[in-house]
Amino acid sequence: MTTLLAAAGCVESSNPPPPAARGSETATPVVSHLPPSAGSAAIRLVDEDLADLHLLVSNQSFEDDRVTVTVSIDGTRLVDQPFDVIAQHNWILFPIKLAPGSHELTATSQTGAEMHQRFTMPEKGRRYAAVDYWRDRGQDNRHLSWYFQSHPIVFS
Repeated sequence: MTTLLAAAGCVESSNPPPPAARGSETATPVVSHLPPSAGSAAIRLVDEDLADLHLLVSNQSFEDDRVTVTVSIDGTRLVDQPFDVIAQHNWILFPIKLAPGSHELTATSQTGAEMHQRFTMPEKGRRYAAVDYWRDRGQDNRHLSWYFQSHPIVFS
């Protein structure tokens, strides 16, 4: 998988601002694809232009410079790989085909952070989301944050 750095903010806190609030530059995330056999027919990774949901995943912790994050939607695993902090400028894009309606996202890390979020995909239009891994400096507080919106996420 190719890795590409994206312009992004360097904020580390227990309550980080949403990515859109960090600045005005647009990130150029890496697009990640699983083999065609990965995922169910209803929920799967697709080419970016066919995606209903653009999911960005990042490690934002200088304390844990490499962490494996797993993300599933409705039980279908879509992300399962290590993420390097790379000065907090590294978001990887997972373009997802997803039916309209209510869904549940589950994100976990090998360090014990876990998050469950319910969200609704509309009948029309694309949605944009980010899952970021955090660990507060000098503390053992590891957590995942979630952003979900109707317009592209902007980083600086």
